[in-house]
Amino acid sequence: MRRYIALVSAMIFCTSLGVAQNQKIINDFSRTGYMSGIKLSFVLLIDPTIDILFTGPSKDTIKEKVNGRTTFFIMGTADKNIKLNTNFVVVQDEEKITGSITNIKGFEDGDVAKGQKVSGLLHLDKKLNFNRPFTIKGSGGVLDFSLSTDALRMMP
Repeated sequence: MRRYIALVSAMIFCTSLGVAQNQKIINDFSRTGYMSGIKLSFVLLIDPTIDILFTGPSKDTIKEKVNGRTTFFIMGTADKNIKLNTNFVVVQDEEKITGSITNIKGFEDGDVAKGQKVSGLLHLDKKLNFNRPFTIKGSGGVLDFSLSTDALRMMP
């Protein structure tokens, strides 16, 4: 019985370490702030973040879409009725980089009701240099992005 309890305790401990590690990875590659009147989280998609955020066939589809591009997964929940604007620009070294949006759930220009969850992908037209800081600008908001040394080590 003691062996069983020890084994279960070890499994719970390892699972907790896995969850903590996954959360650290997401934190290293994400920034959150208000844009268009909604609190949005932008997660830079690389293999480890894709593996954490997506499962099953959607994971493979996302990996195909991201291959060779800089892509962010965007998600948020409206805390009031808003008019969403999905026009984002990334600025790096004074260069403005535009992109395109893929709607996953309710992530398109227009009205979003309080409590509605939205998610989508932002595909940039140019690959970023992740060793340099960059800024994501949207309607009424700005997010500064600079990857930590730990995050840079995980980059392909």
